[in-house]
This record gives sequence, C-alpha cells and structure tokens, in this order.
Amino acid sequence: MKHNSVWYLCLVVMLFSLALMTPYEAAAKITDLRVSVDKNPIMIDEAVQLIISAEGEITSKQIDLSALEKDFRMSSTSISQSTRSINFNTTKTTTWVTQLFPKKVGKFTIPSFEMDGQKSQAFNIIVTPVGNGQGATPRDFYVTANVDMKEVYLQQQIKYTTKLHLAKDIQRGSLQAPELENAIVKQVGEDKEYEDFQNGVRYRVIERTYAIIPQASGEYEISGTVFSGEAVTDSRQSFGFISRTKPINRVAPNIKINVLPIPNNYQDHWLPSEFVQLNEEWQQDPSSIVLGQPITRTITLTAAGLVEEQLPEIAGLYPPDFKTYPDQATTSTVDKGAVLFAQKIQSEAIIPNKVGTFVVGEVVVPWFNVVTKQTEYAKLPARSVEVLPPSEDAASNIEVISPVNQKPSTQIEENSQGNNNLNLVNTNSDKFQIDWLHISLFVLWLLSLLIFGFMIVTNKRSNNDQPNNANVHDSDEAELWNTLRKTIQMKNIEQTNQTLHEWLTVLIGQDVNSVNQCFTQLNAEVCVLEYNKMMKSAYGNQAGTWESTALLTALSNLREQTIQQRHENQDKFRLYPKT
Repeated sequence: MKHNSVWYLCLVVMLFSLALMTPYEAAAKITDLRVSVDKNPIMIDEAVQLIISAEGEITSKQIDLSALEKDFRMSSTSISQSTRSINFNTTKTTTWVTQLFPKKVGKFTIPSFEMDGQKSQAFNIIVTPVGNGQGATPRDFYVTANVDMKEVYLQQQIKYTTKLHLAKDIQRGSLQAPELENAIVKQVGEDKEYEDFQNGVRYRVIERTYAIIPQASGEYEISGTVFSGEAVTDSRQSFGFISRTKPINRVAPNIKINVLPIPNNYQDHWLPSEFVQLNEEWQQDPSSIVLGQPITRTITLTAAGLVEEQLPEIAGLYPPDFKTYPDQATTSTVDKGAVLFAQKIQSEAIIPNKVGTFVVGEVVVPWFNVVTKQTEYAKLPARSVEVLPPSEDAASNIEVISPVNQKPSTQIEENSQGNNNLNLVNTNSDKFQIDWLHISLFVLWLLSLLIFGFMIVTNKRSNNDQPNNANVHDSDEAELWNTLRKTIQMKNIEQTNQTLHEWLTVLIGQDVNSVNQCFTQLNAEVCVLEYNKMMKSAYGNQAGTWESTALLTALSNLREQTIQQRHENQDKFRLYPKT
C-alpha cells in the first residue's frame, strides 16, 4: 500500500504539471487564420485590399505573398497587432494589410496561406473592365496615361503623360511614378492643373509628365502610375469640422513598348537623339594669340532626350607646340518643355610655345538621329591660329640697366689758390673715380657662370636617375598590361574599360579622357574598331558578338610600337650619351 501511495502521488504531480503547461503551449500557437478582401468584384484600374488576420502567438511577422505576383501588382504590406481580454481570456491578433492591383481582366484565385499549422481558405476575385463594375457611372476618380511613341531605340527617351481625374474633393493623395524594368524614370516639368468635362461631369485634372529611358532592348510593359489618397465621404456621421474619409486607389493602364537594339552598322559611341549640338567659346579672339600667354577655350555639348551619364568625352585637338591644361568637365541634366536635355561643359587652358601659324583640329561627335534613322555628326570646324611674339609694349616693361651715377667730385677748399690748383684737384678726382657700371656687369657675368655650372651638375644627376625612373615606368606599365590581358580574356567589359584607361595613361604618359580619341591620335585604327565592337556588345541583344582575341592582338601591337618609339626618343634627345 505504501508503494501504491507513492505512485499515485507521482502521477498526480505529473498531471498537475501538464495542466499548468497546457495553456502556455496553446498560447504559443495560432488558433485561427483568415484571409479576406474589402470588395469583390473590382474594376481593372482599382485596388483591392487584402487582409490576413492570425489569432494567437505568431513565430514570425513575415508572410510570403509571392504567389500573388503573377496576377497582381502589390504595394508595401503594413502590420498591426491588437490584444483582447474577455473573462481573463487574452487573445492576440496580428493583421497584415496590402493593396493588390490586378494586371488584367478575369477571374483570379487568392490561394490558401499556411502559418504554424493553420490554413486559410482559398477564394476567387473577379476583375471586370472599366464601366462594368458595381460602382456608379460616371466615375468619381480615375487615372489615364499615354506615351508619345511605342517603338523606340535603346536609350531613346519616351515621353509618358499621366492624368488624374477628380470629380470630388480629396484630403490627401500621392501619385506614384510609372515602372519599367531596366529603365531610367524621371519626372520632367511642373504639374499642370485644369478643369475638363467628361460625359457631362466636371473634373479637376492634374497632369504630370515623365521621361522614361530604357536601358535594354526587347518588348516590355510600362506599369501605370498609381494614385493613393483619401476622399471625403458624403456621410452625415461627421463630427463638427472633422469629415469622414475613405481610402481611394486607382492605377493607370499598362502600356506595351518595343525597344530596338543598336543598329549593326553603327560603330561609334551610342548617342540616340533628335538634336545634338557643339558650341565653343574663346576667352579672346583665337585667330591671333601671343606666345606664352594662356587662353581659355570652353566646349559645350548639348543633346536632347538624354541624361548626362550618356554623353561621351569631349576634347580639342591641338598642335604639339601647344600645351593644354583641361579642367574637370561639368555635366547636368535639365528639362525644358517636357524634354530632358543633357549638357557637358569642358574648359581647357591653352598656352602656345612657338611663334607661327598653326591649325587647331576639328572636334567631331557622332550621334544617331532617331527621326531620320541615320548617323549624323556634331562638329566644331578646324581653325587657323597665328601665334605672335610679345608686342613692343610687353618688351618695354623689361627694365634696362642704367649707368650708375658718378660719384661727386671732391670740393675745393675756399682758400685754394689759382686755376692750377683747381685743375690739379679735378684731374686727381677723375683719376681715382670707381667705374661702377663695369663692376656691375662683371658681377652679373660671374653669377651667370655659377648658374650655368649648377644647371650642368643638376642635369647630370637627373640623367643618372633617369634609367631608374624609366624602369619604374616600365614596371607599372607591365603590371597594368598583365591585368588588362586577364580582364579581356575574361570578357569583363566594365573592368576592361577601366583598366584600359589606366594602362593608356601610363603607356603614353598623359591623361586619357577618351579611349577612342587616344587610339585616333596614335593612328591605331584597328584598336578603334575592336574597342567599339566591345562597347557595342554591352548593349541590348548584341552580347556574344565580340571576340576578345582581336582586341588583345591589336592592343599588343600598339604596345610594342609605342614602347619602341619611346625608347628611340629617349636615346635621340638624351643630353649626355651613356658611357
């Protein structure tokens, strides 16, 4: 009996413990999961509010709605939690709310959701065309949209205009920009507001324009602008000056477009536009400039329907006897008349180092006219420049060394006797007069000898150090060349373009603004052709047509020629031959 009592006591303790643990385990689970919408059916340009409610303790606030992305365009999801207590029985409820915009007309299924073992029921939503819904006609709120063209070239601007029609007042609202995959979307101009009559109803119309620039070729669909706001209701339950509102969501219809790739016969920097222009401004008349005096030239490139990132590098072509010091180019994008205009301004300080008549080269920027579908060229014509020696006025500013005044002669004592004594004193004074002019010239001659000797010693030291500097230069160039070869073989176009800039800068010993322009100056036509093929393959459907071996071979030949020419120039102009 005693043993039986012990077993009964242990059993009671275990059952009591389980009874205490049961409420906590139950509280840690979801007891009910429900999914509903605020209206059904809906029209194609309306939004339906999806509401998911879970009662009980949830293990995660994240919920997977990816199954709805095929048929609906979704907004961000909001989460709220509430607690209710009745007769010491506490219930927690978590609610997820999101807006669903249907992509097309038809019947669609809201699938069953599962969370912590609980499942919701699936149901259908019916989407009807505009005008066939349950709402009264004419409608109080709706959004329209249109584009200026449905077939464009890669990176060509599309003008997208959307209009919000309001027949009733709203307390607040926002208009979301249209969306297009792989595109730049920017609002242009200010909003326009006016009144319009549709089917006998007065509407307040808000018009907004966007510029859409596609960055990939193919067939795409522009997702329409979305209006979200709160409209004032006609309910008589309003209190005082506080009006009751209801949420309003409207979406503009989607628009299909076709983006054409870069034409196969176009080999230059891709610049699709309706208008491209080059302008120049000189600090003074460039037809005649003075030797050694700097003059500033400003080149401005303007293109319609583009953004500043699409503009190429621009630089003038000058004779070897002209030193140029370019400033950092400034770029900007502005909208005028619902059209984007991209602009690049390049300023250069030019200093002529030789007297004579020279020709400043032509500046050419190729571009593709999207209207005529032809390649055109924006040009600054070549001009003749005469470099004059400094004028006489400038030369007169140089101080001429004047003779030093002679030292006054010794005064004669008042008690000197006769003209003979006077002549004797004057003769002795002239005899011992110091010639300061010749002494000054002698001192200047000595200083010149010292300066010349110092320059000779310095040049010898620099010549002794020159091989070391050349070795460092060759080492840097060889390291960059190896890196460039690897990136070309990997067909990493972005890394290849960046490394190519760095390698050319070290190879030719000066900054490279444009790879194409650098190749042109080096007479490397094959490099220009292969480089343009590589850049063209980075756009649209042209990937895979670029052969990296041809570019690598062309660059290798250019490298050998340039290094050989540099070594020949170093030996030719060496002041002191190697011993």
